[in-house]
Amino acid sequence: MLIALAGALLAWLLAAYFILRVSRSAAHADRRTRGSQLVRVSRGATASLAVAAVSLPLAADEAAAACANRDVQYEANPVAVRDALLCEIGSVRDRRDLRRLRTSSELEVAAGLHATDMVERRYFSHTSPGGGDLADRARRSGFAREGCWWGVGEVLAWGVGRRSTARRTVRAWLDSPSHRDIVLSNRYGRLGLGMVYGNPAGYTGGVTVAAVVGRRHC
Repeated sequence: MLIALAGALLAWLLAAYFILRVSRSAAHADRRTRGSQLVRVSRGATASLAVAAVSLPLAADEAAAACANRDVQYEANPVAVRDALLCEIGSVRDRRDLRRLRTSSELEVAAGLHATDMVERRYFSHTSPGGGDLADRARRSGFAREGCWWGVGEVLAWGVGRRSTARRTVRAWLDSPSHRDIVLSNRYGRLGLGMVYGNPAGYTGGVTVAAVVGRRHC
């Protein structure tokens, strides 16, 4: 009997450690690579792409209401979770009277390619194994244009199961000072969101998220 109870307790402790480890890997990523979070570059040279900017789907008078599908797991409905994540970001900013973010097709490209790369090559960082960083991605996507002043910031997350929801993702960012500074920054007016199935740790399912915010003056 005592052996069975000891075995059950050990299994519970191992499960708890695994959950905490997954949570922390998302919450402290920016602290480990803080130098690449915020990039301010003038006159970056790259080919330009067209920008299609639209308002995030959240009216100011709806900010206090809970976002639809905020607790849906990514595998169950990826489209709904993406919309919920945009709503959650818009909601926390609206409640603080921060400027509204508009989606940018260029930043969408940068975020989407980075999220996919992290899953495919099994790493979780703002810098790729080959040394490419956020500034490089901003140039390649066309957001950083020659002759323009621009700046970008990035937050990352991954989670499986209940940690793959929009609410859990935004909560992890807000609970980390370095992530929070970017999500709630009033310096940026554009947003690109990349969400892909899978995770850098190689576990089954889940979601990997890259959110890139930016500003540009030409």
